[in-house]
Amino acid sequence: MKAAVCSAPGKILIREVPKPAPGPGEVLVKVKSVGVCGSDVDGYRGHHPMIGYPIILGHECSGIIAEVGRGVAASRVGEPVVVEPFFTCDACAFCLQGTYNFCAELKIIGHQVAGAYAEYVLIPAKFAHAKPGNVSFDAAAILEPCSGSLHAVRRCRIQAGDFVVIIGCGTMGSFSTQHCRNLSAETLVIEPVAFKRQLALDLGASHVIDPAAQDAAGTVKELTHGRMADVVIEAVGKEGTLAQTVSLVKNGGTIILIGWTGNEKDPFDLTNTTFKELTVLGTLGFCRDFPIAMKLVAQGKIDIERIISHHFRLDQVTEAIELLESGQDNVMKAVVNI
Repeated sequence: MKAAVCSAPGKILIREVPKPAPGPGEVLVKVKSVGVCGSDVDGYRGHHPMIGYPIILGHECSGIIAEVGRGVAASRVGEPVVVEPFFTCDACAFCLQGTYNFCAELKIIGHQVAGAYAEYVLIPAKFAHAKPGNVSFDAAAILEPCSGSLHAVRRCRIQAGDFVVIIGCGTMGSFSTQHCRNLSAETLVIEPVAFKRQLALDLGASHVIDPAAQDAAGTVKELTHGRMADVVIEAVGKEGTLAQTVSLVKNGGTIILIGWTGNEKDPFDLTNTTFKELTVLGTLGFCRDFPIAMKLVAQGKIDIERIISHHFRLDQVTEAIELLESGQDNVMKAVVNI
């Protein structure tokens, strides 16, 4: 099969590689669409702690089951699917208690095992979810970040009427905005890029501000009559935005960190985290969130097509990754069509 193989930092070549064969409990998916993610940029540049070389990158994908392994119903061949990009051991304490995203032997396609910038990708049958008929392959590929942001928002236990600040309206921020809207929360999105602020409003944000022109903490204080935000969602992963979170949240409030810098240490206001009795949460992928996210998209409660801004072919993977890396104002989400 053809695959985009990343052999060293900054080097991807289209190569002929062996087509994998599904083992017991596995399926081989003929890839249709792959979303380009920030972790692909980190892997391409050699900055991702989970990604070594050589590797086929790409973990947000959809396609059609081409082959099945032993123990998988033959009737699944030809089934359109959304890929949840995990391999788990099903035997460790975390898997047995249902928190499989903490699996002691967790592997992610495009990270520790071959990914989806290829004609075929291997995945456990249980993580090849039936694609809703009214959801395109492009949108289905982007269900991965939709599910990841849903997992994060669910961890915050947001209630109707809560005031939520979302820092950043990239892919994760745009989905978080929609999930919070579906929970009837009031949202303020902090975003420096004008077209992304407009996107946030289109997706249901109650308020948007440009942090370069407006005081974020002052605006939150005004909108909440001095109480500050119930929840702050950090969806950027930069030192400045991580450090900003504590100033925006109320006493007893919750901060969730979707974004991460990759740094060993980052500045954070631990003194006020203590004095304000804050809850600070991390988030790792998803766990039983894919079926819920698929239902929301199929019901029209989440708009994925709206955030897809660019399309590429398999032989343009390098161009797609470098476009996302460039941070150009018109770039939201790119999809590689195999």
